[in-house]
Amino acid sequence: MDISIYDNYSGVEKDFEFFNLDGQYQECDSLLCVICMRGTATIKIRLQEYQMKRCDFLVIGPHIPFYIVEQSDDFHIDIIRAGVSIFDFATEDFLKIHLERLTRGCPICTLTARKLIMFHTIHSYLKLLVKGENNRYRNLVVYEYIKIFFYEVCYILDNQHKRIKIPKRDREITKEFFRSVESNFRNNRKVEFYADRIGVSPKHLAHVIHNVTGKYPSDWIEGYLLLESKKLLRKTKDSIQVISFDLNFATPSHFGKFFKDKTGQTPREFRKAAESAYE
Repeated sequence: MDISIYDNYSGVEKDFEFFNLDGQYQECDSLLCVICMRGTATIKIRLQEYQMKRCDFLVIGPHIPFYIVEQSDDFHIDIIRAGVSIFDFATEDFLKIHLERLTRGCPICTLTARKLIMFHTIHSYLKLLVKGENNRYRNLVVYEYIKIFFYEVCYILDNQHKRIKIPKRDREITKEFFRSVESNFRNNRKVEFYADRIGVSPKHLAHVIHNVTGKYPSDWIEGYLLLESKKLLRKTKDSIQVISFDLNFATPSHFGKFFKDKTGQTPREFRKAAESAYE
């Protein structure tokens, strides 16, 4: 059963490391749903910061990089982690497809006080079930409650998107742009490449992405490239030369210039600082 139920306030043994305040990007291979019960926090998802407070609800899709920038001392959250494989038992793919589509948009919304209580109740019940005694019915009950929870998530996020007055076609272009960038940024950095894949002009793509996100396509492409550079420098022992070629830079010097222009540090300086932080 690929489901975990957590919180950061009940004093139970913690086995979930993604919400530590360490300033390092994390990725989870599952869908994360975070409900803020108390306090405040600033969370960075990909390259954009979001403010989270009581009654806020956050969805983070699989393999989406994020970290907590800062949080108050009383920041209390309920967390539901669900591997995408849990939806394989369903007779239809609606839930999985709908969640994937919605989480690529604005991932945070505010719940009513009544919805907050309902979500906390479901979370508490699931925590008891998952950690309780296994029996022939437990998994079936857990699955049904998870389905109820995520259908509520779909409803809330869907309404959130409808309140944001963005033309449907612009939303589709934006989602397709991010989907394409995530798959191709290592080898393709030209806006023309992504515009051609989507079927629009580079000028129109720039207009749409800037209107929806506040940044231009080139900013996002470079942002993804920088994020991957930092990840490789922190988490691998590959040489600077190997990393630069993996990211399709012409030479290590070109990679070094790009990295220093964006961070103020050379790749080697960044790696050394990252290693020192873990000592």
